[in-house]
Amino acid sequence: MAGRHLGVVKNRKSPEEIQVEKRKYLVVIDPAHERHLALERMVDIVQQRGDFPMDFHVLIGFEAEDRSDGDSPNEVIRSTEWVREILKPVDELGVQYTTEFFWTRNWRHSIQEAAERYVCDTIMLCESSAEHKRSITDSKWDLVRHARCDVVICDAGTDGPYRCVLAAVNTQAKDPMHIALNEKIFERGQFLAEYFGAEYHVVNAYKDSEDFPDRSLIGRLSGLARENIHRDMGKPEEVIAGVAEKVNADMIVLGISRRTGLAAKLSSHTTEKVMERVEIDVVAVN
Repeated sequence: MAGRHLGVVKNRKSPEEIQVEKRKYLVVIDPAHERHLALERMVDIVQQRGDFPMDFHVLIGFEAEDRSDGDSPNEVIRSTEWVREILKPVDELGVQYTTEFFWTRNWRHSIQEAAERYVCDTIMLCESSAEHKRSITDSKWDLVRHARCDVVICDAGTDGPYRCVLAAVNTQAKDPMHIALNEKIFERGQFLAEYFGAEYHVVNAYKDSEDFPDRSLIGRLSGLARENIHRDMGKPEEVIAGVAEKVNADMIVLGISRRTGLAAKLSSHTTEKVMERVEIDVVAVN
């Protein structure tokens, strides 16, 4: 594709170094959905690197409050055959996994509790609910804000294995919390690009000339060449979405602030706006 750069990382890890990091995934399936994007991503992950050490726990469940009619639960009652059918692609790959079923009135708590119980470092789930086709539900957004691990919000705009990863950072922030968060975003972006053999880009928005990001700093932290580092002025959500479209990204990696107060609320609000603007997978790094 014309105008696209591979995003070669200068200090690229060897396959042996990449294999050191074992991943433990919690894959969330909503029975009310016809398509199960998180399960499709699970298949992509295994097919890409079958030799990579990883564990999967498949969580099939439903939040009672999301039902349009509380007296009609038929939409989420599924047979054993249905379960076998949706898990068939995983079984055909010979993947070892565990399965759990749940019905809850506190969706976020149930998911978070399962992730902690199985010591998962990544939660994967579909972006929308059956009733909210084009927006993330309050309970899912609550999970993104409070999870103690990465959360991958899978969206229909991403098709197949990742081909272009875009990491969104804020290198102008100099407080220890943001510096540590930026490091996590760089590490996760590089890991995903290496794992899938994908292009790797970094975007850093700024509000004015006095807030201009240091390209050389981003280059040192990311290991990327100039053409894969994007510094644009504007609102972060607009800049991130715009660069994602320009480079044809199918995954965005961004951070969620764990701080409380106004700064954390503004950071979370920006992340939510990014998710509303794009139709591709988003990895929220905590």
